[in-house]
Amino acid sequence: MKKLIFVFGLLLFWSCEDPIDVELPNTAQNIVIDAMLWRPVADTQGTLEVILTKTADFYSNTVPYISGADVSLHYGNTSVQAVEGDTGHYSIDDIQVPENEMFTLKVIIDDVIYTATESLVLSTTIDAITQGEDTIFSDDEVEAIVQFTDRPELGNYYIMNFGDNNLFVTRDVFYNGNQLTFSFYYDEFFPKNTPTPIHLMGADKDFYTYMQVLISHAGQDGGGPFATAKSTLRGNIQNTADPDAFPLGYFRVVERDTFIFTAVEN
Repeated sequence: MKKLIFVFGLLLFWSCEDPIDVELPNTAQNIVIDAMLWRPVADTQGTLEVILTKTADFYSNTVPYISGADVSLHYGNTSVQAVEGDTGHYSIDDIQVPENEMFTLKVIIDDVIYTATESLVLSTTIDAITQGEDTIFSDDEVEAIVQFTDRPELGNYYIMNFGDNNLFVTRDVFYNGNQLTFSFYYDEFFPKNTPTPIHLMGADKDFYTYMQVLISHAGQDGGGPFATAKSTLRGNIQNTADPDAFPLGYFRVVERDTFIFTAVEN
């Protein structure tokens, strides 16, 4: 999608001598909660990562992070408080993340309480990621050939994050219990000779569907589907006082595998 927008922009540049300014109305800011409790595949300890922002106007070049919020995680008889590191980024380390445990995220922003409850979704590991030689739009692209083996049970869903919020969603309806091989194409701006972590995580049907719609709305055009969300797509996080004033974003509890991919010049 980045490439299609880039090509369209060139056509406008060639056909117009004067810039065109389109005035868009200012929109009300919405709370965005991007929250993930994850553990490595087959491990027992995990990490909570929460990013709090507000939506920005279409032409804004900055992300309005939310600082000073109260973020906590609750499970069983345990309650743990998150610590804010970078502005708007909250985390908790060394959390026991067993199967069949219910985890409740609680976020308080300006005395408004937001909550969501989820349990662990299992994943599989990445078998390999290698660099291919094919391209789609230009010779400067990078082809990453991905291989992973699906868990044997039917009904698995997966989300892959290729870095810089380049996301891919898939389900095992056609490859249940088998190895999946596919190509992902980075654009010409992908840094060469730079180790880049690629993440594969499990997802339940609701989160998979949410991400399908969100990726479609965002158009994979950069900035991150949560931090720059431009739709009112409803996630699983509730406003406890006013259900209609729900935030954007999603809380997921997942297993995640990581593979370090380094592209080289072809």
